[in-house]
Amino acid sequence: MASNQKVFVSPGVFTSEVDLSFVAQSVGVTTLGLVGETIKGPAFEPIFIRNFDEFTTYFGGASPEKFINTQIPKYEASYIARAYLQQSNQLFVTRVLGLSGYDAGPSWTITTKGNVDPSTVDFFCESATTVDCVTECVDYKTIDFAVDFSGCTNDLSSVSFTTPSQIPDVIADKLNIPYELFDGTTSTLDNNMKSQIFSIINKPSSESTSINYYGAIPGKTYDDFKTVFTGETNVFGVDNVSSTEIDYSAPQNDSWYYGLFDNNGNASYSGYSYWSIVTGLTLNPVTTTTTINSTTTTTTIDPCITPVPTSTTTTTTAVPVNCYTGTLIGRVYVYSGTAYTDYDDLVIATLRSRGLATYSTDDGAVYEVSGLTDVSLECTGTYSGVTKNPYAAFGVNITNKDNKKYFFETSFQNSDPKYLSKVFGSSNFAKTRANVPLFVEEKFQTLLNYGWRSGFIRGLNCELNALPDARQGSDPTSIGFYLEQYQSAESPWVVSELRGSEVFDLFKFTTISDGNSSNTEVKLSVTNISFNNGTFDLLVRDFFDTDANPVVLEKFTNCSMDPNQNSYVAKKVGTVDGEYSLNSKYVMLTMNENAPIDSLPCGFQGYDFREYAGSRPPFPIYKTKYDFPGEVIYNPPFGLASGDDDIIRSSGDNVRRTYLGISNTIGIDTEFFNYKGKQLPLDICTNTTGNEWAYKTKGFHMDINASAITISDFYATSGTTAFYTGDAPFVNDPQSEDNPYYRLFARKFTLLVAGGFDGWDIYRETRTNSDRFVLGRSGYLKGSCSSIKYPTASGWGAFKQITVGDNTQGYGNTDYYAYLLGQRTFENPEAVNINIFATPGIDYLNNSDLVEQSIDMIENDRADSIYIATTPDYNLFTPTTGIQSDIIYPQEAVDNLDDTGIDSNYTATYYPWVLTRDSVNNTQIYLPPTAEVVKNLALTDNIAFPWFAAAGYTRGIVNAIKARKKLTQEDRDVLYQGRINPIATFSDVGTVIWGNKTLQIRESALDRINVRRLLLQARKLISAVSVRLLFEQNDDKVRQDFLDAVNPILDAIRRDRGIYDFRVTVSSDASDLDRNQMTGSIYIKPTKSLEFIDITFYITPAGASFENI
Repeated sequence: MASNQKVFVSPGVFTSEVDLSFVAQSVGVTTLGLVGETIKGPAFEPIFIRNFDEFTTYFGGASPEKFINTQIPKYEASYIARAYLQQSNQLFVTRVLGLSGYDAGPSWTITTKGNVDPSTVDFFCESATTVDCVTECVDYKTIDFAVDFSGCTNDLSSVSFTTPSQIPDVIADKLNIPYELFDGTTSTLDNNMKSQIFSIINKPSSESTSINYYGAIPGKTYDDFKTVFTGETNVFGVDNVSSTEIDYSAPQNDSWYYGLFDNNGNASYSGYSYWSIVTGLTLNPVTTTTTINSTTTTTTIDPCITPVPTSTTTTTTAVPVNCYTGTLIGRVYVYSGTAYTDYDDLVIATLRSRGLATYSTDDGAVYEVSGLTDVSLECTGTYSGVTKNPYAAFGVNITNKDNKKYFFETSFQNSDPKYLSKVFGSSNFAKTRANVPLFVEEKFQTLLNYGWRSGFIRGLNCELNALPDARQGSDPTSIGFYLEQYQSAESPWVVSELRGSEVFDLFKFTTISDGNSSNTEVKLSVTNISFNNGTFDLLVRDFFDTDANPVVLEKFTNCSMDPNQNSYVAKKVGTVDGEYSLNSKYVMLTMNENAPIDSLPCGFQGYDFREYAGSRPPFPIYKTKYDFPGEVIYNPPFGLASGDDDIIRSSGDNVRRTYLGISNTIGIDTEFFNYKGKQLPLDICTNTTGNEWAYKTKGFHMDINASAITISDFYATSGTTAFYTGDAPFVNDPQSEDNPYYRLFARKFTLLVAGGFDGWDIYRETRTNSDRFVLGRSGYLKGSCSSIKYPTASGWGAFKQITVGDNTQGYGNTDYYAYLLGQRTFENPEAVNINIFATPGIDYLNNSDLVEQSIDMIENDRADSIYIATTPDYNLFTPTTGIQSDIIYPQEAVDNLDDTGIDSNYTATYYPWVLTRDSVNNTQIYLPPTAEVVKNLALTDNIAFPWFAAAGYTRGIVNAIKARKKLTQEDRDVLYQGRINPIATFSDVGTVIWGNKTLQIRESALDRINVRRLLLQARKLISAVSVRLLFEQNDDKVRQDFLDAVNPILDAIRRDRGIYDFRVTVSSDASDLDRNQMTGSIYIKPTKSLEFIDITFYITPAGASFENI
């Protein structure tokens, strides 16, 4: 288009090119733009990186992980960054995350049986009286029994109950079930009762004085008995058999509670105690014949002959035995109690089905197990112990979609080879779905350990809590709705000291990094809280550090809540809304504008969490106080073999190296902080998100008096205590050394962020970023609901049309648009200055539309960069490498490129891939040569100029173990003629970049990379000087100023061998003046790179003269 035909709207310098050596269309000193997947980091925002350490801080290091059953490196971007940053310190990286999420499918949740709370244990009262406001039971619920028996004095096994039906059901149901005694030995009620009988028939005189007590009986009854029955046996070894004397919380009662108390569900307990005595003993003497000895003797003389019996001796003796009949009588006292409600029916693990989604033959994940009743626990017989010990083995029965039956033995004992996570794996592709159809989505081992050691948890429930998938769309109890885009992790609100009877929300943290990894990147510690100074410190710590050895990534000291001070915490850290610029590399703050300016952070709210349709959601365990030496911190059920109590005592906390709140000294369930989905929306076809869960756990507060604060009405837990608290008041700097917060270094706590989410579909082996996942195409239609716009769609709502950040409407939520959105973060050249662009993870064969979108952006929106596209040299969708039939040979690679129709002098590509050494992960991996290409482009700019070719022995050496294919001259000819730059292999230097072509089809100067980069550099330099002339007077002087600025630039390029010659002209056309415009023309003759050396050797006779040849 001629210059005078252009329409300019706003002021600017506009450059264009006319390729007189043929057609064309723009780069400068090396700055690379990368769009791809990384281990961690902020998403959809170009981040400027200066070195690989900085890249690692923001985006994580290198990882050789590939997509499942493919040869596609998942994190190629990290290898490109590592290579490129060896030669440059200017890199922009945009991380790509998912927009679709997924249906997590049906779930099967394992829950606990809470132990009985001893403070609630009491007799079941059938009638009571109240006098002076004091209620006293006058009629206990009891069951009397009289059981006839017979037995002999010679053998305990001879004792039997003549009429077993006389035994009360409450005893009969447990008669032969082993129970554990305090010292770890076991017994049964049957054995205890028969042993009592056997003891008395062997000493009949004890009949009137012997009694067995099974737990505590009413005190008045015991007082009546103790003077009569002096030979008492405390069968369970309880603290005291009298209800008026017993300490129901004593650990010695464990055997009684575990033996005779049952969790009936809904936190309700029933149990019993009883006494038994022998009466009506009647002697029935008998004589029996007993074989005392039986021997066989052999005699032999010749050792070669097998001995044969020669004699047998059997001795029998008549033994008189006293046998008795009688009656065992007693009374059962019925008890009731309540479980520790926080630990009853408590979620400790959730299982999900493995599956696979392709969106070709299916409309989403096909689950290996789909029926809610297709998974059950086995906790009877051999596995019955798990109801009273959560670490005991139990079974999992599974029926898959093809009606195949599975049985797995597992446990929650993490040292067990059959530990739950070891048996099932913790992710969809961790094990083969045909062999192990379920995986563990979450488990809360720290919570289980704490509950057991503290005596709060008894065992596991035998019934799973099974909940449906999300796609069914109607049952709101589903916890499968993960169908939303990536999320950042966020902390609960940090709250103030107790001010009157309330606390104020102060601020909360949001991670700069997005996705799953953001949940486990940092800890946040508030330290050195000083009321006198009105200040506190904020530490950003490594998530996996320990309190004893904290790894402090960032530290912000002397912070305050006063916006008028430079110490204001928002000014020091930075805020989400951008009011205060970011000074942290890890977190940003959301401030409560109504927070008191003189307040200080002293705790944090609880975490929002999902609900499990009746089961109690898990919660984090906090360290609430500093332990002193010898303090009992745990008392697990039962004792030691010695009979001593199995208490665990603290060695004493080193307060300087211990943090309250979240602490590794207690343990951290990292999976608690993972993303947990949203409530099922009303319309799964159109809704891109659901409502937040309305359940909040307790938080932590340092002040003991904060225990009076309750959770707000919005939550399902409203009205319950909002905080676990410390053990002392904390509203000012303590003056007494007895206060645990007396010293400044003791005033600290830690919290974590939660809810970060990658947004990728975990049931896909690869990304949905191929051409068929564009709106309206086959893959998209498989996942989308039928609509007016897409009536042929056959899905249930996995894919939807969405609006992205700038209100662009034409996007879907498939991975295609996630990658496209990442690419578009570079579309504005005034916002991000680059001159090389790469998109690791996609190639023009399998992702042609995305590659063409990148080319279009580089050519038309930016016109200042060169794009390095990937050429596949292997069938990427195969699980193994090294198969000859899967290699894409040079001619096929050229044909694949031709089939795309790509024609661009802003784009270049290379073949084959190279084997790269990853010393950090001690492995090697085949990668596209992109990393080495961009490194050599940067090297070229460092040691020469952009218009020099980044190829050959000087500026094209590839740091690789080898190329996947060692190219012959013929291979290189095929590739180069087909516009693909070869990676050649030579014996002296190894692998080398051996080409300089762009993907322009027509032959011209701009079909070479160095000429394209010359033009890009020239345009950038000339634009930079020309912009200074804008808004000057549009007269002859400004035209001369333009010539004076541009000519030296081009002259310098000529001197540096970039061009042979040039001419610059400026139009003085009146119409240009009328349009406030200046039109210039720059003619250049670019210097091309030397690519072919043709040398002919002439062999002459010895007498010939060279001058005459």
